[in-house]
Amino acid sequence: MGDWLLPFPPIGDIMKIPTPRKLRGKYYTRIRPLKGESFKEVLIPLETDSKHEARIRNSLVFNQRDMIANGCIPTIPWLTNEIKTGYTLQKAICDYLSFLKTNGRKETTLQRAEFCLKRYKDELGKSFLVKDQTAQHIETFKDTLKGEVSDQTININLTRIRAFINWCVDIKGVLENRPKTILIKVPEKAPSYLTETDMKNILKMKGLKRFWKDTFQLYWETGVRLREIFNGRIDGNWLVVDGEDSKSGRIREIYLQPHHIPTILKIQAKMTESTSSFKGLTDWYSIKFKRVVRKIGRDDLHFHNLRDTFAVMRYLETRDIYQVSKELGHSSVKVTEKYAKFQLRRLEQDFPILAEAYKARKTTENKDFGIRFWDTEYQNNDFTDEAFA
Repeated sequence: MGDWLLPFPPIGDIMKIPTPRKLRGKYYTRIRPLKGESFKEVLIPLETDSKHEARIRNSLVFNQRDMIANGCIPTIPWLTNEIKTGYTLQKAICDYLSFLKTNGRKETTLQRAEFCLKRYKDELGKSFLVKDQTAQHIETFKDTLKGEVSDQTININLTRIRAFINWCVDIKGVLENRPKTILIKVPEKAPSYLTETDMKNILKMKGLKRFWKDTFQLYWETGVRLREIFNGRIDGNWLVVDGEDSKSGRIREIYLQPHHIPTILKIQAKMTESTSSFKGLTDWYSIKFKRVVRKIGRDDLHFHNLRDTFAVMRYLETRDIYQVSKELGHSSVKVTEKYAKFQLRRLEQDFPILAEAYKARKTTENKDFGIRFWDTEYQNNDFTDEAFA
């Protein structure tokens, strides 16, 4: 927030702050004469379509009521055009990040926004004026990212630029026109996952320590995100991730079986003992998984595909995409629908043990078809191969 955003002034018994009104999509306020005053009612444009920002600006206007009543022009940035003409991109980015922090955005969100906007600023120049931003500048920024990162990553960064632009227009009021941000059309790609054979090959892999086998199994059996194991706490047979540590900002609870808990405790103990940064530590888990799947001929897989594996198996088990969405902690079932696009026949071929268990359960009168991996042959010695412990 800029320095001109002041707190609400004290209100006396007689004087009351008027409520901002909307006209042609923008808010305005009015200063009316009190009893004994002779000036005409004055309309003051607040130059924003944000209700929250309008209330703040309304308070600032009311602080200068006496000046307005005496016919003077109030010293308000959006009226004097002072902030619009000299407001640099560097200052705007600093203010925007402060705005995000003040409004409770997570530290990871702030870091990602800062990284993206710093790159954007480096392309345009720190003295570049916010008011001069156009769609062409955004397109140029997009072009610089091509070849460096995937189209999907470019779109994520463009979305962050768009959020910054919206703040400049709607909240700060320092940009008259909203430059268009055009995302790259990315062909829909089905998520990759480990098959039952892949899991057997990992659990029977010679030379792979038991710790890593248990760790990867924990992730594909629970669907946790990589960082949730490090940030969560065990509460009975649940892993609880507090809102400030979860992606959605809400408390997330992940169901655990007894054999999961020792693995989680080992992972968290190793984190405590490690001298690496948190990012360095989590990156190492991703690198280790990548090395392992290369050995079984699945170079297409990444660590997040362990979560995808959980999702497709749970969909095969439950045939309920809403239940799967809830267990994954998705904010909307639309995010989860990609897993329901797989042909069930294909999933049954990739996970024959689960498919047979589902069919066996379905033939009974028990309507709870929510079987889990640990209820199947996945936990027998032939599968886990205790000889390699």
